Amino acid sequence: MRKFTKIAIIIKEARKIVILTHANSDPDAICSAFALKQLLKIINPKTKIIIGAPEGTNKISEKIMKRFRLTVESNPTLDDIDVIFTVDTNNLKQLGKISNAIEKFEKSIIIIDHHYPHPSMEKLSKIEFCDKYSPSTCEIIYELYNHYEIKPTKKAAIILIIGILCETRHLRLATSKTILTISNLIKQGIAIEKLRAILEIKMDPSERLARLRAAQRIKISSIDGWIIVSTNVGSHHASAARALAFLGADLAIVGSSDKDRLKISLRSKEEFYQTSGIHLGRDLAKPLGDYVNGTGGGHSLAAGITGSGEVEDALNRALEMLKATISKK
Repeated sequence: MRKFTKIAIIIKEARKIVILTHANSDPDAICSAFALKQLLKIINPKTKIIIGAPEGTNKISEKIMKRFRLTVESNPTLDDIDVIFTVDTNNLKQLGKISNAIEKFEKSIIIIDHHYPHPSMEKLSKIEFCDKYSPSTCEIIYELYNHYEIKPTKKAAIILIIGILCETRHLRLATSKTILTISNLIKQGIAIEKLRAILEIKMDPSERLARLRAAQRIKISSIDGWIIVSTNVGSHHASAARALAFLGADLAIVGSSDKDRLKISLRSKEEFYQTSGIHLGRDLAKPLGDYVNGTGGGHSLAAGITGSGEVEDALNRALEMLKATISKK
């Protein structure tokens, strides 16, 4: 309880707060940020709150923002800021150019996340609300509402549900606690079946071609009986990784390179994680991120890496790391 009392005091004394999300912010990040803003405003109606997405948002997040008339600042600054909240962000480098200013920030930094924690964030934070076992950050935000005995507005409840649906792949990755959270939120007269359409985006030709080209170029490996595929594409690497996992790969590793920036997406099956014990964010993405002089992190079944270097070298290194990790396990 001491942590919640402390954060309430910090919020009530703050004149200006910024909530920051990770690069290419997904619905879990954006929805968490807006639901958190609503909560902070109730605790301290006088404080000014800015939501910043320093590295932009993805297509689904843009659709959600347009639908609910939500706005974010693409180039937020820390001028006159009293408190920084980061949501759904497990690595300082995910915050892009503003990360340098954050490292020098001497006031309160509060982290809310459901990823495996990264040392770059832990050393900066004054208070953490991190639960690596939570399927979504939105669920952690809902827990904060409960701790302060504040009921989300109907709009905040809808936004939280949308974030949870997206992050849990329409509840396929949900836990019993997730279902209970959804159940409590829909009591405000929310028809959950009407929200799924918001998360649907027609796949454009470039994404379909990227998936097909990724499949065309795959290298198939068998490691300890697991089917591992690796490939590279010019764009839509995350989409291609999801598609390859759906096709039958136990683990898909897809890389792309754009303007000297290397990106890699990892996707695995639930069975691979449960049986091998390999957490993609912790066991592969983080060390691979260090190898490419960048950053890596994520969940047990989905993770990402950004850095620099040659795509093929990074993919080969990923396979080497995987073999070594499986051998140790």
